[in-house]
Amino acid sequence: MAYNNQKNIPESYTKTTSIEKLINLYANNFVEQFKIKYPNRRQLVLVLLNECGIQKCVCTTIKPSRLVYPNLKDLISYSEFVAKHIRYIKLEDPEAVPNKIMSPTTTLEMQTANCFEMAILLVSFLIGCECNAFVVYGYATDIVSNNDLTKVKLDQEEHADEHKSDSENIMEDLDDAYSLKPKNDFCSKYVKFLIEEEEKKKIMVKDEVKEVEFNYSSDPLYGKRVHAWVIIIPLENEAESMNEIPYFIEPSTGERKEISNENYIGIEAIWNNKNYWVNLQSLNGGCMQYDFTLTNTKCWEHFLPDKHQSLRGGTLDLKNDENTTFKHLVMPNSWVKVLQVPRNKYLMLYPSGKKVVTYMNAIKEYYSDYIMPDGLIEKTTFFTDSEYINKKIVTEIYKYRKDKLIRVETKYTTKENETIEYFKSGRDDFLKTHKFYGDCNNIQTKRFVTFYNLRLDSMAELKIDENSFITTFNDRSDLLFWRKCIFQKTENINSQNLNVKRKSMSIVEKYLRDKSKHKDRDIATISFNLEFNSIYVQYQYGEEQITQSSRLFQKPATTRKEDFDPKSVIEDIVYPYEGHLKTHEAYIMLRDLIEAEKEALHNVSKLEDDIIEIIEIRSRERTEFKLKIDSLDWDRNHRIRKLLQNEKDKKLALSKRDKKTNTDNSLSYCIIIKRHFTQDKNAFNVREKIINNFRHNTKKQFIRTKKLFITKQFKLQSMMKVLEADHFQEVEFKNKTLILCSLLKNELNALMLKMERYNETRIERYNNLVSYLNSYPDFKTIPTFEKKTIKNNTFILKLIHLRISDFYKFVLVRCVESHKFACKIISMVRILKATLSNNISLEIEKLVEEKRCQT
Repeated sequence: MAYNNQKNIPESYTKTTSIEKLINLYANNFVEQFKIKYPNRRQLVLVLLNECGIQKCVCTTIKPSRLVYPNLKDLISYSEFVAKHIRYIKLEDPEAVPNKIMSPTTTLEMQTANCFEMAILLVSFLIGCECNAFVVYGYATDIVSNNDLTKVKLDQEEHADEHKSDSENIMEDLDDAYSLKPKNDFCSKYVKFLIEEEEKKKIMVKDEVKEVEFNYSSDPLYGKRVHAWVIIIPLENEAESMNEIPYFIEPSTGERKEISNENYIGIEAIWNNKNYWVNLQSLNGGCMQYDFTLTNTKCWEHFLPDKHQSLRGGTLDLKNDENTTFKHLVMPNSWVKVLQVPRNKYLMLYPSGKKVVTYMNAIKEYYSDYIMPDGLIEKTTFFTDSEYINKKIVTEIYKYRKDKLIRVETKYTTKENETIEYFKSGRDDFLKTHKFYGDCNNIQTKRFVTFYNLRLDSMAELKIDENSFITTFNDRSDLLFWRKCIFQKTENINSQNLNVKRKSMSIVEKYLRDKSKHKDRDIATISFNLEFNSIYVQYQYGEEQITQSSRLFQKPATTRKEDFDPKSVIEDIVYPYEGHLKTHEAYIMLRDLIEAEKEALHNVSKLEDDIIEIIEIRSRERTEFKLKIDSLDWDRNHRIRKLLQNEKDKKLALSKRDKKTNTDNSLSYCIIIKRHFTQDKNAFNVREKIINNFRHNTKKQFIRTKKLFITKQFKLQSMMKVLEADHFQEVEFKNKTLILCSLLKNELNALMLKMERYNETRIERYNNLVSYLNSYPDFKTIPTFEKKTIKNNTFILKLIHLRISDFYKFVLVRCVESHKFACKIISMVRILKATLSNNISLEIEKLVEEKRCQT
């Protein structure tokens, strides 16, 4: 039971409303009359107990809902989710309907359900997705009802065509130039259209399994096994669904099944959240024979009539009295709560994060994301025997790997195992696929490597044998597309150092046709024979030619022109349009070929270093695998979450500290007075403390702001002096300094306004406090305070509106007492005299002297 605590059980689960009681009575009457009218039929399933032991109509158990996760948006995604998220259990009695059915909320919480509960849950989601879905109650074979996939053969996926080598494509293109043109296709477009439509119907959802034919007559319960599944009936008013026919969805696997499937034998009834329909058609002969037009009363018996129909024809009448009028009942709303799946359970997907499915020839393992440390999410193992001992093929699918690995296929043979690794784009070495046999850490191991078309050397694929490299290129500017290097055979004396560079014996390079050159000047193949110290050059085929021109160069001991022997060049020209090479031409060509040979040796050596590095990196990645976590994944990115939490804790601590220090300032006068009276009963002392605290806090705020103002002012002055000196060597640093000066100017303006506000509101705040204290009952027995006023002084107003320089302006503090004011002005002039202009300085000195004479 889902609700262990009785307090958490909703009232709708434990009680029945008046409309539900009426529906239950109507359902019982419907069942009794159906039993009388069709005595040979099985008893209907209309009212069953829920998890709390309360009778509920099966139609009200369906709760149309949608989950909030973006990956769940259509029929296929919800079908797969239910099949993965819920563990299927068989019915206790295969021939009987269970007397209790859990609600969809309990099913989601327990993640365990039988066929009826899974079908109700899936229909709830599909109706929420606006699909015309129904729960089907009928009969199926033991393969479906027991979810026994050991009698189902799993097909092996073929990926050879998807990852076809680029060299094969290039060779096919070259062969096409000499092949016969294909004949015209006289197939009708209409026939092609029909073929495509037939293929679409067969492959609506990718079928991974292939059912094996069995002799169902050996099953003693054939045709009696009770099962529940889902049917989708396309609506007639949908234009896209006009040509579609109804189809089934098996909740335990999430796969689509056609109504002609032999595993579904017959249907007793179907229902949704609005009504219940009983099948009046024959239960023998499969589901293909049925007419799924639910408005046809000859084929389907309604539990509740439609809104626009009266009880007539084949419907069962509750009352036989013709004079009695009957008001149509409407199915009440579902008693089930809104379906929700917690985020942690949704991310886990499978119960306990893992699911194992056993087929006839294979075992499939599913894992939730980030459950396996190597990022494995799916593993399929094919066996050669029914005991699941001898492995044939193992396919592993990975996700979130930092090395971009997405798939590994391993084929087991008697000689050596074949392994193919597939990668996403984004690796530094641009690796796409890596196929090897036997030991993966030895460079002499037979392997085949392909790359994405992002490498600077345009290398597309690489085939490595025990003593050779074959490289294929794409879209090179020099038209090189193929290179083969043969190495000397070596024996591994030191088994610990497997990857040792080897000596090259011969290098062969092939080039594409350059139509801008003559065919006898356009090189097709160059063979550098390092063992016999020769270079063999073959040229491109000419039009309608079956042979190639060629030249064989025997390299001399030195490359000096005096040591060159013209007889060391053997020419075979097919058509002497160009003629034989002259001596100096042959020498120049030989010199160029020797340079090309050095470059080819360098490229081969570099390629060998790259392959050794790739092998070492892959060996390290297989043992030290790391997973990548998205920075926006709040559930798994613990590092980002910890940083944000630390910032939040710091802000909270600062706010608490500020609140603690400013508690007295934020409290009202009444609370402050009461707090002081608890410490001292003398009213005069309490009033003096309040006034002194006010003066101290006001002065403290002003001094703090003033100190900050002077500090920033000094910093701005120093930066301005540096700018005037113009000793900057980097323009970027000068620009940053100018930006800082501008920011400091804005901060000084803000601080100036803040100090002005302090001085403008200080007297007003003091007078408000005095008024409150004079009116307080406890202070009426002592003499009252006098209020202060601000004297109107034109000299002070002139200084307030004084603007200083283009970048900043300073605030001159206004003082009420004249003698203090003059002293402060004089000290301020001395500080600012260096930065102010002469006119402003003289004006301030003049005003100060006048004020001193007045005082």
